[in-house]
Amino acid sequence: MNKVIPPFKYYFPQNTIRRIIANMRNLLESGDFLTQAKYTEEFESKFAKYIGVKHAIAVSNGTAALEAIFKALKVEGYEVIIPTNTFAATAFAAIHAGSKPVFADIGEDMNISVEDVERRLTQRTKVIVPDHIGGLISPRIKDLIKLAEEHGVYVVEDAAHAHGSALNGKKAGTFGVAGAFSFFSTKVMTTGEGV
Repeated sequence: MNKVIPPFKYYFPQNTIRRIIANMRNLLESGDFLTQAKYTEEFESKFAKYIGVKHAIAVSNGTAALEAIFKALKVEGYEVIIPTNTFAATAFAAIHAGSKPVFADIGEDMNISVEDVERRLTQRTKVIVPDHIGGLISPRIKDLIKLAEEHGVYVVEDAAHAHGSALNGKKAGTFGVAGAFSFFSTKVMTTGEGV
């Protein structure tokens, strides 16, 4: 027996359509639609407050967000440990920032294995990147943070799928020194493009 599943049909109530059109008209007529304009600043401020950090900086995409963080941490010539279960952009960001990606296995919760990270730590390790895949923040993140602190290594969260995710009331993007989110159209929270 074949069951036909109809495609999803988007529905927007009329009051939502009117609000979106009015906001778009205002945006286009004001000229405040470039990245350094008031709407981007408002978005950065509100998102920072939402996750509970001092600052949020919008860039063109999640890969650029990771690369900017890596460059700020001066990873060039060093190693960045990333999970095997991640999007290629995580490794690309490390490479573009001048570092060598080192892959660590994942645990049963699909997050980076603390034990495998420990085996892969070297004198050249500068950053460990847990990836909150599917929005899941591993309860072992505390162990990962402790390991990183013991070795003088930064933790940078790949939170591309973790908007609003929390562990014991602490939101994704607040565990490490920085977190990168993606707002692409397929993500939990979207701006259509960009971060």
